[in-house]
Amino acid sequence: MYTLLFALIPVGSDATFIVESQKEGPVTGKLIRLTSGFSATFAMRTGDAEFNDILSLRRANRQIPEFPTGPQLLTTSGDRIAGRFVGSERESLRFVPSTLGDKEDSTWLVPISAATTLWLADTPSNTPPDLNRYSWTEGTKNRDTIRFRNGDTIRGVLGLVPEAVKPTFRIRPDAGEARDIPASEVAAVVFNPLLAKARKPKVPFVRVVLADGSRLILVDPSIGNNVLKGETGFGQKIAIPLDFLMALDVFQTKAAYLSDLKPSKVEQSGFLGVTWTWVADRSVHGLPLRLTTEQGDSTFDKGLGTHPRTVLTYDLGGKYRRFEASVGLDPRTGERGRATVRVRVDGKEQNIPGLNSLTSGKAVVVRIDVTSAKVLTLEVDYSDTGGVQADVNWISPRLVE
Repeated sequence: MYTLLFALIPVGSDATFIVESQKEGPVTGKLIRLTSGFSATFAMRTGDAEFNDILSLRRANRQIPEFPTGPQLLTTSGDRIAGRFVGSERESLRFVPSTLGDKEDSTWLVPISAATTLWLADTPSNTPPDLNRYSWTEGTKNRDTIRFRNGDTIRGVLGLVPEAVKPTFRIRPDAGEARDIPASEVAAVVFNPLLAKARKPKVPFVRVVLADGSRLILVDPSIGNNVLKGETGFGQKIAIPLDFLMALDVFQTKAAYLSDLKPSKVEQSGFLGVTWTWVADRSVHGLPLRLTTEQGDSTFDKGLGTHPRTVLTYDLGGKYRRFEASVGLDPRTGERGRATVRVRVDGKEQNIPGLNSLTSGKAVVVRIDVTSAKVLTLEVDYSDTGGVQADVNWISPRLVE
């Protein structure tokens, strides 16, 4: 049975999206349907058009929102779900996504083994996006950790208390007796990573971004009658009104993302001895990837964070037809920066207007033919201003078959 999500503030009934597929794109039209085989039908001025092997959908004239900053649940499959913890049942958390409002009869049951972090309070402004960078969990590899709202922490073996009148955790510390802790006193819980069950789908899947910033991994996705349906990595079937869908990306089909591939060669050197290591799916500062697009400043999930001087080389093996990405300076940490950026295919530099002398502002769109190519090289070098704020983000860099 599907759980229907009703967002508190929909983005509007205009179902105009920008679609990119294996052979077409970007094309803008009104989305009518999407099949589980990743074929989409759009209403165009000239009539309905069908696109096969969809790679991504972006809502036209809308920014992609930032990650949630309020109470939320992070899962082993990479979900970030804004919402609230309302109790427990057996070995599962009872969690209400914010898009459900007060409809607790539609509460999700999320197995503890599928959860990595549960935030019950707003996340502090300096909270890193990845739980392995939380300072208060350092040195904890085989325990659950509770962070209280006053900043104190306690570590041990966590249990749930389904019979409690109000949401409650039970923790047995390494020393001392088990104690019950009301959820109202808790800011966050990080679950024992050794007990987590990785749930990345082995089949093609999509990552969707909702209007409240939530990110969800779904298998068997489909769109029809203005509703997106699918199943989460932890088995929850959902139905999301299309008004709340901001972006959709397809994985494990006809494209390979560079952030999922290992470069065959990496060259890095720093300015005055300071080197910024390139990062997959984050900026060089470990922050979410941001870029200024035609729709405004947006936050993305897939990409590369780089800084001069960085050269990344990838072996293509002649199996791809196209390389595409959006490239620009980070709108927050690279606002006053400059960088020299080059893309080479089999050693030959590609002519991409605006890329060789990159400044702040709208991203440069890269879309080049790599048919039969053996090697792709991305180079980020210093400009005449050195490396000051030269944080270059590569958004959705992918090789299309």
